[in-house]
Amino acid sequence: MNRVLTIPRVKLLSYTVAIIFLLTHIALLVIFNIFHVTPMMVFNIFSVAFYLMMLLLIHKEWLLSFVISTFLEICLHMGLAVYYTGWDAGFQITLIGVCILLTYSEYVGRTMQRRYVRSILLAPLAMVVYLGCYLIDLHHTPAYVMPDVVNMYFHIAWALIVFIIVLVFLQIFVFVATKSQEVLSHEVAHDELTGLPNRIYIRNYFHQMDAAADRGGYWIAIADLDDFKAINDTYGHNCGDYVLKTVAKQIQSLSVGVEVCRWGGEEFLIIGHRSLADAMDELERLRRRIEAYPFSFEGVALHLTITIGLAWLGKEQSIQNCIGAADRKLYEGKSSGKNCVRA
Repeated sequence: MNRVLTIPRVKLLSYTVAIIFLLTHIALLVIFNIFHVTPMMVFNIFSVAFYLMMLLLIHKEWLLSFVISTFLEICLHMGLAVYYTGWDAGFQITLIGVCILLTYSEYVGRTMQRRYVRSILLAPLAMVVYLGCYLIDLHHTPAYVMPDVVNMYFHIAWALIVFIIVLVFLQIFVFVATKSQEVLSHEVAHDELTGLPNRIYIRNYFHQMDAAADRGGYWIAIADLDDFKAINDTYGHNCGDYVLKTVAKQIQSLSVGVEVCRWGGEEFLIIGHRSLADAMDELERLRRRIEAYPFSFEGVALHLTITIGLAWLGKEQSIQNCIGAADRKLYEGKSSGKNCVRA
């Protein structure tokens, strides 16, 4: 599920649109009543009831029905308004704005993997109504003539409404698309369980290190939980997940400037930019902290330790060779009794 576009947010936006349309039709009902445009006054009574019903559809999350019904109501209403009052009032302009709403609704449906209507199939209806209104106006005298000043204000109002719809929904689209891309990029580059960066993230970090003019002073360490398989086998994978998440938080508490990623399974890769002696001290403190941490899962106390292999990254050394050196130091630590830091 998209984390930016959520059902509550989509419903809130739909409620906002429906309420704005409801208030617009109440205003039109009053105006048409004042100028005795009886057919449109009657139609707007229907429209007011219609948008009250749309609020119920939104509440029930029948969003596709809301989109299609609203689109058809607008096409019918604006077509009849031009037929009865003429082209000069500008009702037809709204048919352009409703295509933006239709296109945005398709984007929302596709993004959230819900039922949607393809705008390319339905939007041409708005174009047909628009052109039909123009052709009818050329050969048909409207039954009701609105005062010129009222037509002017109507035209300005519809133009402003359409411009606002276009600007607001395009900005919403830009915001949602940008935020969704940020969320997706974060999810791709981070481990779902621990929240730590993963190999994709760290590979990009390595590329930045390689491109740096001076990459000296780095060290790379690989930390591996001791006897983690036994924990999974004895207490189950839920316990294993708890341990990994807890250890990840402990490793994240390392000093600022240290990059940590989940390297795979129970292994974590750590990169720092301090002296090897400082690295040894800090990793030793991490080892002792994990050894002393009161792990407990479903009332069962667990004692965990970690083994760390550390290697210095020389200016002329490849990163892969440095990782290999850290891995060999890790193996040495595992072979000599575990629960230690080897460099």
